[in-house]
Amino acid sequence: MQFQFSPLIDAGIQAGKYIPVFSNGVPISMARDAFTGQIVSHAIGATVGNSPLSPLLAASQFITSGVQMYQTQRGFADVMNGLQSIQASLGVLQGTTALIGVGTVAGVALTAINLHQTLKLKKEVEQMRLEVKNGFIDLKQALKDQGAEIRQIIEEVSQDIKFEQHRIILVRAYGLFIQAMNRFRSAMQLQDVSRRNAEIDGARGMLFEALADYTNPHLLEETCAAGQLRRLECAWIIEQGIITTYQVQDEMSAVSDRISQLQDKVCKDAVGIINSCESYDELNFIFPEITRIYNHDLQVFNSWQNHIDWMRSRSDSEGVSLPSSELKLLTTADFNNSDLITTQDTNFTAPPEQLTYEGLAEKSHFYSLRDQLLYLFDYKLRQQSELYINQQAANAGYKTLVPSNLEQASDLAIANLYHYFKIRDESEEILELPSNISLVGYEKLQELLTAGKWEEANEETRLVMLKIAGRNQQGYFEVKDIEQFPSQDLYTIDQLWLTSSNGKFGFGIQKDIWQSVKQDWHKFGIRVKWAEDENEYQVFKWISMHNLIFSLKAPQGHLPAVFPCISQSTGFSANVVWSLLSRQGF
Repeated sequence: MQFQFSPLIDAGIQAGKYIPVFSNGVPISMARDAFTGQIVSHAIGATVGNSPLSPLLAASQFITSGVQMYQTQRGFADVMNGLQSIQASLGVLQGTTALIGVGTVAGVALTAINLHQTLKLKKEVEQMRLEVKNGFIDLKQALKDQGAEIRQIIEEVSQDIKFEQHRIILVRAYGLFIQAMNRFRSAMQLQDVSRRNAEIDGARGMLFEALADYTNPHLLEETCAAGQLRRLECAWIIEQGIITTYQVQDEMSAVSDRISQLQDKVCKDAVGIINSCESYDELNFIFPEITRIYNHDLQVFNSWQNHIDWMRSRSDSEGVSLPSSELKLLTTADFNNSDLITTQDTNFTAPPEQLTYEGLAEKSHFYSLRDQLLYLFDYKLRQQSELYINQQAANAGYKTLVPSNLEQASDLAIANLYHYFKIRDESEEILELPSNISLVGYEKLQELLTAGKWEEANEETRLVMLKIAGRNQQGYFEVKDIEQFPSQDLYTIDQLWLTSSNGKFGFGIQKDIWQSVKQDWHKFGIRVKWAEDENEYQVFKWISMHNLIFSLKAPQGHLPAVFPCISQSTGFSANVVWSLLSRQGF
């Protein structure tokens, strides 16, 4: 992040008359007279790369408020503005959960509240054209231009019992936050320091209560990656409020420590969200937003800490935040018209993160895109990918993919190369049938699978299982048939599919996926592509047996699919599949 000064100050810096103030080896938002040491100005803006600083949830006012507190309540005013900013952000981010709901969410819903749309809503709230009530906004009104489908989804979410349970907790958390903010603001008006600190302590306690609700692990487990992101964004906002309570009490060691913890938490939470992302719809939503947070919000937190550390580094022997010499310079500095401002696009064009992602998506697949996002927060993962690429390239005779070149490559190139070699490596691994398997009665199935005749093999699997279960005449299975199905036969069928597809198909693969999605039938259906995910909220479009993908291009676990729903033309018999995937022994 680079700070911008007024033209006069900037000209002085270029001429050597003024110099930036540094902390931790990087410039902060002040400039000194090169000869007298007098602090002459605060920055009036900041940029990240070539873009104006524009955080999604961080309040840039907090960067300078600590320093400016030494100037006749000026810092307190910045704190007030910062609190107002995070309050608006919290209202919008929490409010949009009414469209995300709980569990799997439709892609059209996520598009309606993506980064671009959220920035618009935030501006509406800041300009008081949109009201936040109990932590939620009237999304039907706010998104009225999005069409009837969005209004229908909002209505369906509002009637969902599980989301109502979440909503009650979120309303409580937001209420605590607002009460804490009001108490904090009132405390800032008190002249008696002891009374003021007591009230601030009380406000901080309320913020910690609100934080516990937003980070409730039970709630987070029940939501998709997009829902987790929005809830944790709310938590990161609360953390800023907590930090500010310490800052106005001049507890700079605590401030520095908590800012450091917040940065670590954002990175750790982001990795968890990315790893839980299971569909393109979710990735389309979280990629631009997490990139904005990485590029802008984390920069604000880092600069905030640099400012605090600058003050701490100048503490005198008695622990006073600034020695008298520095304090005098600050109190006499002219900071008029030197408010650090952020810039938001009033034309509401697509954010650069959105455009960047769209460009990457044209050149990458889901897993590559997800890894590129992970590389932002986990450089060791990128290093591991580079090492793997180098090893595989050496084996394949690619002489240019050496460490020095890979270090210079983009995240896009590294992620794509990693998955290219990964797929190639896995395709060369040949799985063999266990020696203890008897193939008597399975000769035809083995022949079809070996020949890659997946559709015929799927039908043969169904017929073989019906014969073993004694259900030839009925032509379908009941739960008790699967519960009593011989384990050895189930194991044999599974191993035939597993080895013939080189680990892509089989009941065991389906069971692993079933467990990974925590036995969520809808998520399972989408993962194995038995259901379409381009549909209305929680109205899953189950495919028919005729629309199965009978090739190795099918998603992992897509086959075998031998339990069609008898009562309707599409879908699969949920109870029978559940019974199978709950079985042991394969």
